[in-house]
Amino acid sequence: MKWVLNTYRVSQDWDVPTIIDMCQKTGHEGIEFLLDFNQKHGIEDDVSPEYVAGVAKQVAEADLWVASLTSCSKFDDADPAKLEENKGKAKRTIDLAAHIGCKHVRVLGDRIGETLGREKTIDQVAQTLAELGEYAAPSGITVSMEMHGHFIDPELSRAVMEKVSRDNVGLVFNCVWPVGAESGWSLPEGTTSIRSIYAQTGKYWTAVHTHGFERPWETPFYLEMFELLKKDGFDGFISNECAYVGPDPEKVLSLYTAFFRAATK
Repeated sequence: MKWVLNTYRVSQDWDVPTIIDMCQKTGHEGIEFLLDFNQKHGIEDDVSPEYVAGVAKQVAEADLWVASLTSCSKFDDADPAKLEENKGKAKRTIDLAAHIGCKHVRVLGDRIGETLGREKTIDQVAQTLAELGEYAAPSGITVSMEMHGHFIDPELSRAVMEKVSRDNVGLVFNCVWPVGAESGWSLPEGTTSIRSIYAQTGKYWTAVHTHGFERPWETPFYLEMFELLKKDGFDGFISNECAYVGPDPEKVLSLYTAFFRAATK
């Protein structure tokens, strides 16, 4: 497992040299660049390949790696024109990743709407991911849907993956595990384990987005997750997506690194 920094939200306003410097100071091995948020790093699906290559060169010269280009393209829209627009954004992101040798692109599902409903949304998302997987395959790129929005529900995400059935299409597990929620998907009240999520979707995980290690009720879930990943020889990356925006990011990011290393040793 490699430990990388996701540029949401802690580094929203950092330029590339600052992101690199902070990764080096806090023990992160690479960077996952988030697109579609107008972040200061400047990587978006519509920038020039030369610009992205320049960023990748700076990252490599710092002995770091670009773990993923993380697109917010989503494929749940009932409007065919909007669906095609999102496909185009995703394909441009894949092209940029191919240009710099990045092997991972993240996209979204994202929600079950009333117009399409559950089954048609699952079919549409799966068909789109299969198309993107085929598009990305010649460059050796994996396209992964984050378990985000309604697709935090492991049954929905598993259903999509079973329909896609491609080696280079997977899931990014988002460490969101509601317990006893009044609406939407959640784990049962009083649960002490996330094993049921892993049993349904773990074989499809290509990466993991972590958030609040330090929340007391979530810490056991993280520890269990890392034990499951270690047991199964997981070789994807773990991305620190903490939302800290306070005055001492170096200290906070260093503490997250310390937790990760202790949990995965």
